[in-house]
Amino acid sequence: MPKGEIKVIHVPKYVTAVLWVLVSAAMAGLIYALSGRAYVQERASIADVVEMLRRGGPEQPAALLATVAPLIADILFFVPWGVLAFLVFDREGGSRARSYILTMLVGAAFALGLTAWQRMLPTRVTGWVDGMWNAVGCFAGALIGHARKRMRVRFE
Repeated sequence: MPKGEIKVIHVPKYVTAVLWVLVSAAMAGLIYALSGRAYVQERASIADVVEMLRRGGPEQPAALLATVAPLIADILFFVPWGVLAFLVFDREGGSRARSYILTMLVGAAFALGLTAWQRMLPTRVTGWVDGMWNAVGCFAGALIGHARKRMRVRFE
């Protein structure tokens, strides 16, 4: 292959769907493994974070980090799921809005399903507020999946 030529590897949609199912199973497995070892605490809402920023104070950076870290983890937990879901739902010549809507609806249902399932486990790892942050992560993943379909990144 000449140096200036880019090799494109086409991944069939069914492989993406299988990866999506495996990521979903891994997420559920992680929550199951953490049950009994970690537990949910009351999570901060967006209003709480804004109030903390407004208030300020010398202890504010550490408190803000302690408050925001679980929210960031909730978001990052769902980013790969959102990427794969978007790539599965996106169709050639189809509506991108439809792909986003399906990704968000199925993502929210999956996040809420994981939260409800935890009621049967010894301790809960995530709570209902985490579902909102998971949806933000799902949307971020969908944006990345959409960007992946729109551009090619090449490292040299």
